[in-house]
Amino acid sequence: MCLRLLLSILVSIAGLACAARIPGPEERIVGGSYIPIEYVPWQVSVQNNSLHCCGGVIYSDRAILTAAHCLSNVTVTDLSVRAGSSYWSKGGQVLKVLKTIAHPKYVPKLYNPYDIAVLILEAPLRLGGTVKKIPLAEQTPVAGTIVLTSGWGYTRENSSFLWPILQGVHVAILNRTDCLKAYKHVNITIDMICADGQRWDTCQGDSGGPLIETTKGGHRQLIGMVSWGDGCGTNPGVYEDIAFFHNWIKYTVKKNIYKSIVKI
Repeated sequence: MCLRLLLSILVSIAGLACAARIPGPEERIVGGSYIPIEYVPWQVSVQNNSLHCCGGVIYSDRAILTAAHCLSNVTVTDLSVRAGSSYWSKGGQVLKVLKTIAHPKYVPKLYNPYDIAVLILEAPLRLGGTVKKIPLAEQTPVAGTIVLTSGWGYTRENSSFLWPILQGVHVAILNRTDCLKAYKHVNITIDMICADGQRWDTCQGDSGGPLIETTKGGHRQLIGMVSWGDGCGTNPGVYEDIAFFHNWIKYTVKKNIYKSIVKI
């Protein structure tokens, strides 16, 4: 994530932003392995001044979903999205961001409730084999569901170099009781879901990236979005629950894409 907001860092540094990221050589999903973009064609790299800072998910050819904290202290004119490549630094399609819309209840602070945002692109993506939108889940996943997450983030805590190739890892959804036990000092709000963070996890650089479930019918859907966690691979990862935001996402995209078309 453009900061997976490690709590230890957040306590000491307020208002970390995309622009503050300094690339280093060992960033990627913790405990994962290379995953080709063809397998996760909805994954994008959200970039600030052409440097990866967060993950994102293709909702439509003009709309990208990401974490709201990825937009802290950044200028929309500096933002772009790279889609259709397993590499954050080359290949695929690169489009500028026209507008950013964070959830109205999001307030930049520790633990990031309502940590979701929509990016409206200046031009439509060319959808195809390596660039695809993904449907939104309408129900919160049940505990024990095995899900897939991906990104270009750290492979361990306190690393500082962007891993160039996309990584993926499977994690299991935790029940709310276990999540609350792991985070006794944190208010796990109704918009959040947790996934097992023991050995396999997301980390800094993965924020805004997808959490994907494959249904019994073989269809894949977006059930979560990388938000935050205490450490990497040591405690549960916390994700925004897409089912909770389903109606807000649809309304926000429809409203703002119409406005952008009229403006153009």
